[in-house]
Order: sequence, then C-alpha cells, then structure tokens
Amino acid sequence: MATVPQKTPGRKPPGDAGDHRSWWHQLGRPLEALVWLLIVLAVIGIYRGAEFLVVHIFNVLLLFIFAAVIALILTPLVDRIQKLPPFRRHRSFAVLALYLVAFAAVALVVVLVVPSVIDQGKQLPALATRLQSELDRRGVSFKLSSLASGASGGGLDTALGILAGVVSGIVNVVLIMVISIYLLIEGRGLVATARNLFPSKPRLFDFTALAVGSTLAAYVRGQLILSAVIGTYTGIALTLLGVHYGVVIGVAAFFLEFIPIVGAVVAMVVGVGVALLQSPLLALLAAVVGLLGHALDAYIVGPRVNARVTQLHPLMAMAALLVGAELAGILGALFAVPLAAIANILLGALYRSRRGQVAMSTDGGGEITADNLPRLGEEIGGVEEEGIDGEPVPHKAQPAHAGASKRPAD
Repeated sequence: MATVPQKTPGRKPPGDAGDHRSWWHQLGRPLEALVWLLIVLAVIGIYRGAEFLVVHIFNVLLLFIFAAVIALILTPLVDRIQKLPPFRRHRSFAVLALYLVAFAAVALVVVLVVPSVIDQGKQLPALATRLQSELDRRGVSFKLSSLASGASGGGLDTALGILAGVVSGIVNVVLIMVISIYLLIEGRGLVATARNLFPSKPRLFDFTALAVGSTLAAYVRGQLILSAVIGTYTGIALTLLGVHYGVVIGVAAFFLEFIPIVGAVVAMVVGVGVALLQSPLLALLAAVVGLLGHALDAYIVGPRVNARVTQLHPLMAMAALLVGAELAGILGALFAVPLAAIANILLGALYRSRRGQVAMSTDGGGEITADNLPRLGEEIGGVEEEGIDGEPVPHKAQPAHAGASKRPAD
C-alpha cells in the first residue's frame, strides 16, 4: 500500500505562494554586493555632478549674506533718519539719503588717497632700479627685466584675466549694494512673511532671528572698529617713519584685517618688504611697528572688542577660528566666530529650557532683547553660583543668628 508523503508541520515547500521572503533576500551575496556598489557609485556621480552647481549657488548665496549683513548694520541708522520730518512717511528716501552720504564719504576718501597713490606709483621705476642694483651688488643672478618680459609674453591673457576679475568684482559690489538697499526698505516685510511660515512657533522664530541678526551685526561692527584702528595705525606709523607707500599700505591693512589669521601678517610683511628696499634700519623699525600693531590687535583691542560683541571666551573664539580655517579655509575662518557666537546663544537657551526655565524670555517674564540673550557660558556660570536649594551662594560668611532667624519653626 503506497504511503502518502506527509508535509512537515510549520514548513512550506519552496515556491509556495505563502513564502514571505522578499526578492532582495533571495539574491545571492555577489549580486547583493554588486547592487550596493552600483548605489554607491551612483551617489558619488550625483555628488560630483552637483558639486559644480552647489559651488555656484553658494557664490550667489554669499552675495545675499553680505547684503543682509550690511542691511543689519545700517538698519539702526535708517530708523533714526526716518524719525526726521522729511523721511517719516518714506523709508526709501531715508535709505537713499544714507547711501548718498556713504558714497560721498567714499568719494572724499578716494580724492584724498588717490593723488598720494599716483605720486608714490611714479616712484616704482626708480624703486625697481634700486632693487636691481642691490641684487647685483649682492651677487644675486636675477634680472627684474625677465619678469617684465615674461609678463609681456602672456600680456593679453594677463590683461584679460585682470579685466575679468575687476569687472566681476565691480558687478558683485553693485549687486550687494542693490540687494542691501532692497533689504533695508522691505526687510521687515520679508521677515514678517517668513514668520508666517511658522505659525505654531512665532516666539522661536523671533528668538532665532534676534540671535542671528544681533550677533552678525555686532560682529561686523567690531571688525570694522578693528580694521579702522589697525589701518589708521599702520598708515600713520609707516608714513612717520618715511616708508614709501605708507598710506597705501595702511588702506591695504584696513581691508586685510577682515581676513582672519593671515590678514594682519600680510600687511606687516608688505610694510617691512617695502621698507627693506629703502634701508635695513628702516625695515627693522617697520618690523617693530608692525609687531606692536599686531600685539595691539591680538592682545589689547581685539580681545576686548570681540569679547564685547560676541560674548565668547577668547579660547573658544580661537578654537572656532582654527576649526573654521581648517574646514573651509578663509571663508570658514571668516564666519567661524559669529557662527560660534550664535551657537553659544542657542545652546544657552536649550540649557535654560532643560533646567525647567523659560528659555525665550527674561527671569521676570519680559521680552528677550539683544542685551539679555542667554549664553551657554553665562548659564553654566549662573548654575555654579547657586546652592542646592536654588538660592545664590553667599560670597561672605553669614552670621549664625541671621541663618537661625530665617529657619522655619519645627
């Protein structure tokens, strides 16, 4: 008698419609590895293809960032001008008046500086001749005429490159000015529109906008102060020493001061190099003046201004500067300190909320302003000043009877 094969309980034959294994798990390991490899290669290809687009989008975004920073700095001035009777109803007139004054000031500086630059530029041939004779006297087999011939060989390409760079820079400056004017006129309306995108988080939006705006504006104002101090100091000191192009080097030091880490060093090296072409003693004096200016910038004026505008510990600011420079070069160093200051505020608010306190208002329930924003270092320091019961720890020993008088009766 034939026996009927019995199915093993709990197991289904291969190919059964009830088999729940997906097609992915049915692939062999080589095919699975090949699929993953293709996915990785596709992601890499997309990244490389998008890198070009991302770089150009970031360049455009930088224009808006610089324009927004300029608008943040000039907004208080526009508000004050708008309080005057002729400008009360038309904010655009107040903005245009401010820019006209700014352009007039720039034109005045150009009129005062350009003649000096032209006069000192006329001395370049004599300076080159003196440098060549000094090289010949010291036995250095190098001809400055070779540089001129090399430059003339690719003169057309060099001229076109310089012209393209100048035109691009002028266009970018004009775009930044136009965008900043528009932001000064319509900026509050744009912020209100963006605020409506977060109807459930209006206080969070206001707090974040205040933290970012006030920090960026304060940081740029601080950098302008530092640049003005260093540029004025460098120009006056080198001119008094008799260094050629002292005014030009001072103007260059003003702009180079905006470049973290290397800007001040480059200005000092240029000043010493120009002085060395005149005499070694003058170069030594220029080096002493440059080192004094660097010390003034790095240890006296710089820390005070940065500590006041960013509320960051100097070591934290230095760490942020180095990390930013390592990750993104000059741009990273340029934005590292304000980003660290913004992160310090946001982390301070988060730390305050984690302790059960209201993060986006003052202790008395008032509105947060730029002067009383929470900062992580201050919040942690405030906790260290509190006792276990949450009351401030006295800095001096209290009399025994004073503590006994406050103790509740059993």
